[in-house]
Order: sequence, then C-alpha cells, then structure tokens
Amino acid sequence: MKLAYQVAMPDLESSPLLTAYQGSLEDSFRHLAENGYQGIELMVRDPQKLDPELLNRLTSTYGLEVVMLATGEIWAQDHISLSSSNPENRLRCIKRFKEFIDCAAPYHAQVNIGRVRGELVPGIPPETTLDLAVDAFRQLASYAEDKGVTIALEPVNFLQCNFINSTAEGRDIVDRVGYQNFRIMLDVFHMNIQDADIFKEIQRSKGYFSYVHLCDNNRLYPGNCGLDFPKIMQSLHAVDYEDYVSVEVLQFPSGDIALTKSAQCLLPLL
Repeated sequence: MKLAYQVAMPDLESSPLLTAYQGSLEDSFRHLAENGYQGIELMVRDPQKLDPELLNRLTSTYGLEVVMLATGEIWAQDHISLSSSNPENRLRCIKRFKEFIDCAAPYHAQVNIGRVRGELVPGIPPETTLDLAVDAFRQLASYAEDKGVTIALEPVNFLQCNFINSTAEGRDIVDRVGYQNFRIMLDVFHMNIQDADIFKEIQRSKGYFSYVHLCDNNRLYPGNCGLDFPKIMQSLHAVDYEDYVSVEVLQFPSGDIALTKSAQCLLPLL
C-alpha cells in the first residue's frame, strides 16, 4: 500500500475543524515528502482555482502523486448538494463536480462524494432524495468514465449525515449506480461509529472500495488513541488492497506534528 495525506487548498477558509494540513502548497508538498508520504489528497472548494502548472511542478519536484480530490467543503462552505430538491442548486453542484472530474483526470486521481451528497430534509420523502442522489451519481460516473476517473462514495456516520451511513449501505448504492468507476471509500472513523465490526466490513467490501481514509477514533492522528491499526492494515492486505490509504485528521496539536506522527504509525504497516 501507499500513504497519502489530506491537504487544504489555500482558497478554503482556515479552520481548526478542517481535517487537512493547512499552509502553502509548496510547504505541504515538502513536508509530506520529507516524512515519507507518496501521495497527496487535495481538499478543494473551487477546482477552477487549481493551478496545473504549479501542481505539475510540485509533483515533479517532490515526487508525490495527486491521488484524490476531496469535495466536502463545497457542501460545507457553498451549501450545494447532489440531492438538493432545488433544481438550480442541484445542477450547480453537478456542474461543479464535473469540474472536479476534469481537474482529476490528468493525474488519474479519484474524486470523493462525502457530505456533498446532501441530506434528507423534512417534508421530502427519503426515497425522493435518494433517487435524486443516485441519478446524480450515475450522471457523474458516466462523465468520469470517459475521462478515466473513479468516484469514491464515502459512507458517513449518522452524527454527521443522515443517509448512506453504513458501509453496507454504501455497497448497496454502488450496486444501484452500476458503474465500475463508482466505488466506495472506507473511512475507519465513520466505520468505528457506524459499523458493528470494522474488520468484517473490510472483508465484505472486497472489490467495492477504491480508497481508504485513516484516523484514530478521536479524529486525531493514527496511533494516539484506541483503533488497532496493525489489524486494520492486515485486513486491507487480506482483501488484496494495495492502493492508497490517506490520513484525514484534525490538525492537533499542530499540522506538522499530526503529519509526522501519522507517518511514524502507518509507514511500518504498509
């Protein structure tokens, strides 16, 4: 397996609640490379603000791959979603997401669907919202298929999102969408809250997932709290997963410490 770390693009509003390293892209790439990371996951708000020349220079200089574009902040900061009952809002989100796909394609990076899927709202039947989401997922998977991009749907625990919460629900959506480039992302933080057994869900998800998020059960860097990372990594190896695992954590006590401690915990387990 290979190790990546989530980094916030400079256009995002800085916040201690962002689960991404915050700083200049140059510093981010340099710190990741110095600590043995092989990939970088970019948390992006507006893909049109990505500078391809800068990214190409940084990937070449520091030997890192751009492996994932994270989209959650377009829900958190711009309040648009793929399942919105407001047609203008939903179409705006689909258009923005296609821009993410366009930006990901030259790097063979994935694009994730987390909170940007939206939420169930009072007065609208849950199945209506789910149908809107699945329709958007199919549109985006079809668009991404032509560009060689995989979309990774992230099941999110019930405390942060009110539909597609469990790993099993994520697998069901993959089957319903019906595109080979539409997979799930396993996130051990959400799995620890939502699923009865992380390790059994990894086994059941063989062939369904294309990406993994790692953090400890207190949302901080791996190895500082209660999750069994040797067993998690062994479980991933057991289902023949050999692609990227990415650190997504609160940057406490600092981004540099979280980045370094994560690498110290995870690199020996790859």
